[in-house]
Amino acid sequence: MTEKVPERRRTQAERREETRTRILDAAVSELLNKGYAGFRVDKVALAAQVSRGAQTHHFPTKEDLVLGALQTLYQASTEASTTLIDRLGREDDVLEALMQDSAKFYLGPNFIISMSLLNLGEHEPELRQKVRAMSRKYRLPIEKAWLEALLRSGLTDEAARTVLNITQSIYRGMTMRRFLRNDPEYSRFTIDQWSKIARAYIDSHTTSR
Repeated sequence: MTEKVPERRRTQAERREETRTRILDAAVSELLNKGYAGFRVDKVALAAQVSRGAQTHHFPTKEDLVLGALQTLYQASTEASTTLIDRLGREDDVLEALMQDSAKFYLGPNFIISMSLLNLGEHEPELRQKVRAMSRKYRLPIEKAWLEALLRSGLTDEAARTVLNITQSIYRGMTMRRFLRNDPEYSRFTIDQWSKIARAYIDSHTTSR
């Protein structure tokens, strides 16, 4: 008979990190489902299955909790984007990779939550400033990395900036349109058309490598 190996007891640090992760996951879900206006810290604690005291220990204020949730999303998306860019080879389709990455970010939870927080008006200007600073901290290096990837593919500086800026603007616009009307067919048509236009533009602005 095989002797059962006793389960390793988690350390205090591991239990603390697990609790923190559950709280942040619940906070992200609450922000996505209710928006900042409907965000309730007691609902987060309930969903995370932790006491209010445990939640307050990790995130003393509502602002701390909201910013912690947003930072978690930004860190994950930044890591994913960086990995994707680093793995691009000379024969890879940089435009396709850029469009996939832009779709994942701008149509995902990061940008949606950021937009809801940036549209607080003058009610919480300090929170808006912190969200804006966090967005710049995580997204500007990614934009720079994509620009460098486009340049490595043979595009001129002006052409690379044009492709990057328009691609991201299109996906940002799609996010705003989804607040008015969720139209998958319109989104597919727009992406298909931009892909054709961008490829023709790239072909005419690519230097010899």
